[in-house]
Amino acid sequence: MTTFLRTSLLAITVLWSLGTAPMFGNASARAQDACIDRDDAVEQLSKQYGEKVAARGLTQNGKAMFELLVSKSGSWTVLVSDPAGRSCVVANGEDWQRLPAIIGDPV
Repeated sequence: MTTFLRTSLLAITVLWSLGTAPMFGNASARAQDACIDRDDAVEQLSKQYGEKVAARGLTQNGKAMFELLVSKSGSWTVLVSDPAGRSCVVANGEDWQRLPAIIGDPV
Protein backbone atom coordinates (compact mmCIF):
# COMPACT_ATOMS: atom_id res chain seq x y z
CA MET A 1 0.00 0.00 0.00
CA THR A 2 1.44 3.38 -0.92
CA THR A 3 2.32 5.97 1.68
CA PHE A 4 -0.17 8.37 0.10
CA LEU A 5 -2.99 5.82 0.37
CA ARG A 6 -2.10 4.98 3.98
CA THR A 7 -2.02 8.69 4.85
CA SER A 8 -5.38 9.20 3.13
CA LEU A 9 -6.94 6.30 5.03
CA LEU A 10 -5.53 7.62 8.30
CA ALA A 11 -6.96 11.07 7.58
CA ILE A 12 -10.37 9.59 6.82
CA THR A 13 -10.26 7.58 10.05
CA VAL A 14 -9.37 10.70 12.04
CA LEU A 15 -12.17 12.67 10.39
CA TRP A 16 -14.55 9.85 11.23
CA SER A 17 -13.53 9.71 14.87
CA LEU A 18 -13.60 13.48 15.35
CA GLY A 19 -16.59 14.58 13.37
CA THR A 20 -18.91 11.89 12.14
CA ALA A 21 -18.95 9.15 14.75
CA PRO A 22 -21.69 10.94 16.73
CA MET A 23 -24.01 10.56 13.73
CA PHE A 24 -24.18 6.86 14.50
CA GLY A 25 -24.69 7.23 18.24
CA ASN A 26 -27.05 9.33 20.33
CA ALA A 27 -26.57 12.47 18.29
CA SER A 28 -28.99 15.32 17.84
CA ALA A 29 -31.86 15.02 15.37
CA ARG A 30 -30.10 17.51 13.10
CA ALA A 31 -27.00 15.32 12.80
CA GLN A 32 -29.10 12.25 12.17
CA ASP A 33 -31.02 14.06 9.42
CA ALA A 34 -27.71 14.58 7.59
CA CYS A 35 -27.59 10.83 7.02
CA ILE A 36 -29.80 8.96 4.58
CA ASP A 37 -30.30 5.44 3.27
CA ARG A 38 -27.16 4.21 1.51
CA ASP A 39 -28.90 3.28 -1.73
CA ASP A 40 -30.54 6.73 -1.86
CA ALA A 41 -27.19 8.44 -1.20
CA VAL A 42 -25.44 6.50 -3.98
CA GLU A 43 -28.32 7.19 -6.37
CA GLN A 44 -28.32 10.93 -5.60
CA LEU A 45 -24.55 11.21 -6.03
CA SER A 46 -24.80 9.38 -9.35
CA LYS A 47 -27.63 11.58 -10.66
CA GLN A 48 -26.30 14.93 -9.40
CA TYR A 49 -22.56 14.49 -9.93
CA GLY A 50 -22.10 11.37 -12.06
CA GLU A 51 -20.19 9.72 -9.22
CA LYS A 52 -19.84 5.94 -9.05
CA VAL A 53 -18.39 3.72 -6.32
CA ALA A 54 -14.65 3.35 -7.00
CA ALA A 55 -13.53 1.70 -3.76
CA ARG A 56 -14.91 0.45 -0.45
CA GLY A 57 -13.72 -1.08 2.77
CA LEU A 58 -14.95 -2.12 6.20
CA THR A 59 -13.63 -0.87 9.50
CA GLN A 60 -11.79 -3.47 11.51
CA ASN A 61 -14.80 -4.06 13.79
CA GLY A 62 -17.18 -4.28 10.82
CA LYS A 63 -19.45 -1.55 12.15
CA ALA A 64 -18.88 0.91 9.32
CA MET A 65 -18.22 0.76 5.60
CA PHE A 66 -16.34 3.54 3.85
CA GLU A 67 -16.93 4.12 0.13
CA LEU A 68 -15.20 6.43 -2.28
CA LEU A 69 -17.37 7.64 -5.16
CA VAL A 70 -15.68 9.39 -8.09
CA SER A 71 -16.91 11.01 -11.30
CA LYS A 72 -15.19 11.28 -14.66
CA SER A 73 -15.09 15.07 -14.15
CA GLY A 74 -13.06 14.66 -10.94
CA SER A 75 -15.65 15.25 -8.22
CA TRP A 76 -15.44 12.80 -5.32
CA THR A 77 -17.30 11.88 -2.13
CA VAL A 78 -16.48 9.66 0.84
CA LEU A 79 -19.54 7.99 2.38
CA VAL A 80 -19.61 6.05 5.62
CA SER A 81 -22.46 3.61 6.23
CA ASP A 82 -23.55 1.80 9.37
CA PRO A 83 -24.80 -1.82 9.44
CA ALA A 84 -28.42 -0.58 9.22
CA GLY A 85 -27.66 1.01 5.83
CA ARG A 86 -27.66 4.66 6.97
CA SER A 87 -24.96 6.68 5.17
CA CYS A 88 -23.33 10.03 5.87
CA VAL A 89 -21.03 12.13 3.71
CA VAL A 90 -17.74 12.60 5.58
CA ALA A 91 -15.77 14.39 2.86
CA ASN A 92 -16.11 15.56 -0.72
CA GLY A 93 -14.21 17.63 -3.21
CA GLU A 94 -13.00 18.21 -6.74
CA ASP A 95 -10.03 17.31 -8.90
CA TRP A 96 -9.78 13.62 -8.00
CA GLN A 97 -6.80 12.08 -9.76
CA ARG A 98 -6.49 8.36 -10.37
CA LEU A 99 -2.88 7.30 -9.98
CA PRO A 100 -1.33 4.46 -11.95
CA ALA A 101 -0.85 1.23 -10.04
CA ILE A 102 2.71 0.44 -9.04
CA ILE A 103 3.92 -3.05 -9.89
CA GLY A 104 3.97 -5.11 -6.70
CA ASP A 105 1.59 -2.71 -4.90
CA PRO A 106 -1.22 -4.79 -3.31
CA VAL A 107 -3.80 -2.07 -3.99
